Order: sequence, then structure tokens, then C-alpha cells
Amino acid sequence: MENKGCCSKHASFPQTDSKEMQQLMECMSICAACSKKCIEEGHKKTAALCAECADVCALAIKAKSSQSEFHHQIMDLCAQICRKCAEECKKMKVDHCQECAEVCTRCSESCATAHRHH
Repeated sequence: MENKGCCSKHASFPQTDSKEMQQLMECMSICAACSKKCIEEGHKKTAALCAECADVCALAIKAKSSQSEFHHQIMDLCAQICRKCAEECKKMKVDHCQECAEVCTRCSESCATAHRHH
């Protein structure tokens, strides 16, 4: 297992017990919530990007969990979208977007590293 100390709960499914997987789940959740807040504030472009980022993180979680043959391509796409979402949210002057940008940056780095190592 990659990160024994992290979250090794599922011995039969070691691919689900990694820091990378935790970051994907955090990013998916934060982006979904940020998207809703941005919609309420009238920031449609940022809301759409956050929603797309959440969707791609969900896809990456599924691909990693099922050990998809397209896992590497999906992780690369996820890194790109998380990076773009972080850039856009960083431009916003509200706390929830700043927090989202931080989470997306970490997730992007994690996805890019995972993609290079596999």
C-alpha cells in the first residue's frame, strides 16, 4: 500500500487508500460546494468551471478505484482542470473561492505526480 498511515481501511482495495484519493474526494466536494456558492453570487463562469472540476474529480475517483485502463489519461485531464479551476478561483475575492483554489492546487499537483509515477 502506498500510504499505510493515511487511511488503510480497505485491504482488498488498496487503490482506494491513498493520499491522492483523499485529495480527489476533498477537491470534488469543495468544488461542488464552491460551484453552488458561485451560482448564488452570480459568477456563472467560475461556477461552471468548479462544477466541471468536481465532475472530473469524480471520474478520476472512479477510474482509480476500478483501475481503469484510461486511468493515466483521466488523471492528466484532472490535473489540467484542477489547475485551471485554481487559477480562476484565485482571481475571485471571496473566501470560499480562495479555499477552493488551494484545494484545487493540491489536487492538481497530486494528480500530476500520480500520472508521472505510474
